[in-house]
Order: sequence, then C-alpha cells, then structure tokens
Amino acid sequence: MDFSTRHRLMLADGPVAYRKVTTGKPPLLLVHGWGGTSRHWQHTAEHLSDIRDLYALDLPGHGDTPGRPGATGPEAMASLVIDFADRLGLDRFDLNGHSWGAAVAILVAAHRPERVDRLVLTSLGMARNALERLALTQAYRQMNLALSLWRPWLVMSRPWLTLSRPAIAWFGAQPLVYRAIAAHVLRRLPADDEMVRVGVREFLSTDPLSALECAVGAGSPVFPVALETMATPTLLVNADADAVMPPSGARALAARIRNVRAVRLDDCGHLPMIEQPEAYHRAVREFLTATVLDPRSSKNPDAR
Repeated sequence: MDFSTRHRLMLADGPVAYRKVTTGKPPLLLVHGWGGTSRHWQHTAEHLSDIRDLYALDLPGHGDTPGRPGATGPEAMASLVIDFADRLGLDRFDLNGHSWGAAVAILVAAHRPERVDRLVLTSLGMARNALERLALTQAYRQMNLALSLWRPWLVMSRPWLTLSRPAIAWFGAQPLVYRAIAAHVLRRLPADDEMVRVGVREFLSTDPLSALECAVGAGSPVFPVALETMATPTLLVNADADAVMPPSGARALAARIRNVRAVRLDDCGHLPMIEQPEAYHRAVREFLTATVLDPRSSKNPDAR
C-alpha cells in the first residue's frame, strides 16, 4: 500500500496534489483542515483501505498544491472538491473532512446531495448561541473586507515568500519548535517524532493568503444555511480535549444536523486520526459499514 506518493491532477482553476490507495472499492474522499495536508490521513490509509478506495487532496496553498490567484473561500473549495471528484470519474462517494475541511464537506453534501453517500465530520463545531453567531458573523464581514483589500498584495508577495522556504524548514526542524507547535493541537504527541516534525514543517509552509482565507471563511454564514437543507447520513467525531473545537461547539453542531451519529473520544486533541488512530478509525469504519443508519438514537454527542 503506497499512500506516500503525491499524484497531480489538473482542475479547472489549476493543479492539485493528492494521495490515493485504490483497489476497486467504494471511494472515500478525505479533506484536511486549516494548515494541514493530505499527510494527516496516513493512518486512515492503514486502517480503512480494505473497505474503501481513498483519495486525499492537498487544498490550494497547502502541501504540494499551489495557491490560487483568485479567492478560495468555502464555496470555491466545495466546488474544487466536486471538480476533483469529477476528474477522478467518481459519481458518488463518501466524504470525510477534518476541521476546516469538514466545514467544506458540509457545503459539498448540502449543495450536491446526489453525490455524497455518507459524511464524516471530524473535529468540527459551531457557535453555541445567538450571541456567538452574531459576533462570528460581524467578525467575518469585517475580516473578509480587509482580506479583499490585502489579497492583491499577498498574491504579489508569493514569489518572495517562496524564497523563505529554506529558513522556514530549518526553523520548523528544531525539536523545541515543532513539539511546542504540535502541543497546541495534540493532547499527546505521537511516538513517531518524524511525523510531528514533517507535519509542523508543512504547517509552517502553508501559503499565507490561503491560510488567511481559510481562517476568515470559517466564519461564513453559508455554513448554518447549508445545515438547514443537508440530510446526508453523518458521523460527527470530536474529542474531549480539543482546544480548537471544544465539545460544546460539537454538541451545538450535532443539534443542527438532522441525521447524525456523534462520537466523542476521551483524552484526545484536535487530530484524532493521528493521536488515537485505532479508536477514531474504528468509529469511522462502523459508520461506513453500517447497513442501517438510524437517526432516532443519534443525537448523543457523548456516545463512545
């Protein structure tokens, strides 16, 4: 099983890098989160390739996919995922998104329900009350306006930022640096120190404009609207020690999804597929292979 090789595909708005493991099984598309790459799904290939063909793409400005000159907000990213599936010849597929990638996956499932069979949302939450939703919407509007003014300058700065990659790589290779950065998203660092080092290096190499657009886009009001119409069978996986997307936000999200199973992992941070691969992939496997998805008993976000 080779999940380390990055392949390349030309989409309508430019090239995209991706990893794959294919043996003729039903397809599962994997969308990483903010500052991540397709490498985050390495354990997923080890645990699920016997039941699914896996396709994990690098979003624009992440990993080996170059940033785009135009806007890469949430709806543009949802269109990119559909284009990616089209170019691979995948009419229907399961979809698993992590954090920002999970938010994008919601838009894909809501806008193209005939394409997505089952949806997994990993480490995602939402505003817990009306006050938080109002604050998030106001912040989004202001930050989106500022970003529209800065976008041309950030696009022009990309060649200069490329020259700084060797210095970034050296900085990120320092054990004290990469372990400190990883500790903000992981409850416990994995035993594979090289995985941590490379993951942080890729995080630090994320295109700044793409990273800003993801961060700003996370507050877009398109997500709550999409939840009103989305009916795809959904698994929501969160963790009790996730400092980025706390359990209270996951419970608020679960309450807005009409057909959802919710699973919470104990003593785990923001990247459960890396930090607790066995427990995480066991839950995903059970969901993907279940013959009947019963929403009536699925509203418990503390289910194990």
